[in-house]
Amino acid sequence: MRPLVLEVPTKELSKHLQTYQPANFDEFVGNISLLMPLFDTMKNVVFFCLKMTKHAIDSVKRSLDVAGLKTKKALIGLTTEQVFLKSQGKDYLNQDLRVLREGREIIDKLELHSYASGQLGWCITQKNPVYDVKNHIVAMVGISVDIDEDNERILRKHARLASVDQYVRDNLDQKINIGQLAKLANLSQSQLERTFKAVLNMSPIQFVQKMRLEHAIRLLANHKLTVTQVSLNCGYGDHSAFSRQFKQFTGMSPVNFRKIHFKEP
Repeated sequence: MRPLVLEVPTKELSKHLQTYQPANFDEFVGNISLLMPLFDTMKNVVFFCLKMTKHAIDSVKRSLDVAGLKTKKALIGLTTEQVFLKSQGKDYLNQDLRVLREGREIIDKLELHSYASGQLGWCITQKNPVYDVKNHIVAMVGISVDIDEDNERILRKHARLASVDQYVRDNLDQKINIGQLAKLANLSQSQLERTFKAVLNMSPIQFVQKMRLEHAIRLLANHKLTVTQVSLNCGYGDHSAFSRQFKQFTGMSPVNFRKIHFKEP
């Protein structure tokens, strides 16, 4: 049985999985089970593994905090749709099926998860297909790394990025150019990319998207504002583009998100 090598950062995962080909799904699970105690010590990391069955996707391990379940055994056999909120779970299920059926990788995707407690949390997610020795997809393996929500605290230690952070906050209703941000930080665009990745574990574009969406969520709490007004206040001239991106990050439309998280008194 050949060992599976997993490394952080997540971008290394894809490279190693290309050379790792278990005989079948059971062999794959046998390998990764050795790493489970290690993942349990990493509180900001969710590791998951899924396989296709005739009727659904079986989950070997999912985040207990996200699912609101008490034991790992309670997760086995559940579909993604059963683990998360129905609307969000359906979106994740479709995402998982694209990986399992078509072999599409999902790399460094910024996502906003809804936890069982009702809290929201950002993460960077990667999902990869696992091929057996016959080159058939036998599983999907993935990892989600939580992002520290207190960006201000982190950025205060980095004067160049602090100026970028303030500029983005002050101009969320405007078009924001990455070239402008690099100039503000007195860095080249490639240097800005590397610095953001090192400090915040996300790209400058993902940072801007995150800030816009957080602002949108705050505005959605105000039922006096229409979704169109919210989109304009977040720098989206096109209401439909705002709704598409909002759903891409949260798994639900702004209207449904408001209904679930901000019920009218």
